[in-house]
Amino acid sequence: MNSSLCMILINCLFLLFLNGCAHSLNNNAASVDVYYSTIEKINCDYLGDVIGSDGNVFTFLFMSNVDLTRGALNDIRNNARVMGGDTVFIFREQLLYTTTTTFVGSVYDCQK
Repeated sequence: MNSSLCMILINCLFLLFLNGCAHSLNNNAASVDVYYSTIEKINCDYLGDVIGSDGNVFTFLFMSNVDLTRGALNDIRNNARVMGGDTVFIFREQLLYTTTTTFVGSVYDCQK
């Protein structure tokens, strides 16, 4: 195998390992509460629906189920904060696919 082909292979593997990390939680999203309930909080304004997901066909071999789940929850919190929300109600069970984990919920501003 020639050296340029080896370098390309090494670079591809390196990129796959970098993509194998779970979504991190943004600092301003750490205060977003997530509830697994359909009961809506009183005095909260509905802002819309949100999806949080982690993993893909290239990274699932390098990520544990715990990392996929944590990454999907971090993603839903990050997306809720971008929408201006501080609370998410998960209204679907965790969607487990072969390569990804996904949560679907509703975002609210409860002005904590």
